Amino acid sequence: MDRFVKKEDMRNKDLFALKEVIKRVKEKGTNKFKLPLILNEKVIDNRIEAINKLREQSERLKEFEGKRRGLIAKHAEKDDAGNPIVYSEPNGKGVKQISGYGYPNIIEKKEEYEKALKDLQEEYKEEIERELSKEKEFSETLSQPVEPDLKLEKIPFENVPELGYEDLKILIPMIE
Repeated sequence: MDRFVKKEDMRNKDLFALKEVIKRVKEKGTNKFKLPLILNEKVIDNRIEAINKLREQSERLKEFEGKRRGLIAKHAEKDDAGNPIVYSEPNGKGVKQISGYGYPNIIEKKEEYEKALKDLQEEYKEEIERELSKEKEFSETLSQPVEPDLKLEKIPFENVPELGYEDLKILIPMIE
């Protein structure tokens, strides 16, 4: 019996799910369960790092993002600390978001903001288009099968501790 996982049905996106489950369950069970998890986690981490490099932003796009955030900071509704408030929907509608992701509510000199943003987008048009293309390629990479050289250790079923249904479902490819 082969001790490595058959990867015919695994996709690159599955590696991210495996990583999350390993983080949740790696303190459970005996060393007979933990050791293969640790070995698999290292392999998965290396592959995820390589996949994530495909989506790293260029310095020029980081420059654009910095300037765009500066525009938002100048024109958006702010909290008591002076940070832009973002919402779940455009134009200050929906729920205020706790994290920094969402739609800023532009309240100061909206026409000036829109013109400056349009000019900025035009200045960085090629880089934005490259980034959109890169994101599309990244999404396609996630749906591709994992490389055949990826070696994940199988874990004998008798060594698997009691796990929740969802975690077990994701770990199934590693369990024999």
